[in-house]
Amino acid sequence: MSTQSIDAIVDRGLAAVESDDLESATQLLEEATKLAGENHVRVLHLTGMLAWAEGRPEHAAGYLMQAADAGSEDPNIYLDCAECLLLHDQDLDEAEAAARTVLRLTGASQDAQDQARLLLSQIRLADDDTDEALEMLDGISDGRKQDPVYLSTYGFVLMNAGRDEEAVRALRQAVDADPEDPDVHYWLGQALESTGDVTAARESMLKVLELDSADHDAEGHEHEPLNAEIEEDLRGQFEGVIEELPEPVLKLLATSPISVQPRPSEDQVRKGADPRSVVTFLGRPKTDDDDAHLEGIVIMRDFLLDEINDDDDIPELMIVSIIDELRRFFRLEGLEMGTGEE
Repeated sequence: MSTQSIDAIVDRGLAAVESDDLESATQLLEEATKLAGENHVRVLHLTGMLAWAEGRPEHAAGYLMQAADAGSEDPNIYLDCAECLLLHDQDLDEAEAAARTVLRLTGASQDAQDQARLLLSQIRLADDDTDEALEMLDGISDGRKQDPVYLSTYGFVLMNAGRDEEAVRALRQAVDADPEDPDVHYWLGQALESTGDVTAARESMLKVLELDSADHDAEGHEHEPLNAEIEEDLRGQFEGVIEELPEPVLKLLATSPISVQPRPSEDQVRKGADPRSVVTFLGRPKTDDDDAHLEGIVIMRDFLLDEINDDDDIPELMIVSIIDELRRFFRLEGLEMGTGEE
């Protein structure tokens, strides 16, 4: 068996995955498997990346973890494993172990080490360790610190550390570096809201609505038109969900009219609605000077359908969104997602 042949075949396969030529990638995977066997470390890597591209992240994670466990001097194996696990909310301990392996590889390039540190900062943030997340970012090479991915990650970590003014500065730089990334506009909007700059925050959120709508249209998502039966069903599920909330919280919502629409409107976002929330509270949020005034509740049907695997997922997604809105609109803290208890 020629290792060089395996490397050449897998490299072509990974390039095909990268260019979304999954048919060619599948053929190259079959060729590599015949030559080296399905348990060869590079075959496992290509198998995982192809599964990920095909929309099978759980299978991808399994193959990529096998590849990482098999051992290799190729940092991309560990980086891809860590990124897959992180992005799809899988085993963060395994993701961290894979990313840290890159930092120990003697032949890893500075770029690979920078990518590992970026991933590690996101992993540590997911574990609420903002101090180590910032430490990881600090170790990244100076040249990489003008990269939009670094700037957006840095801004997001600062925001979670409560350093909102610094977060705004970093996220503004990230927006300038990559103005078409809706996630960065979203984080900037949140950071601006935290600093009290409501006007600028809503401008950012309007940009999120614009970019998300363009992405939605480009991806060709189509859902059946809303009708009375669908609206009645979603309202019924929503009412069932809020009945599980503690009585004081339930009273805040119980008398508000509930409506259903496909997606948020520009006018709603301009008035303060979150452009990505499955459930949106309309009205005047609580401020330091005034109590909240809830005028209505809207269920965004398209957001629900885009996020769920089947209808059984709807109540859980609703409760997560409701709790987020209770925190935003009424400034309620300490709400537990599983039980709704304070």
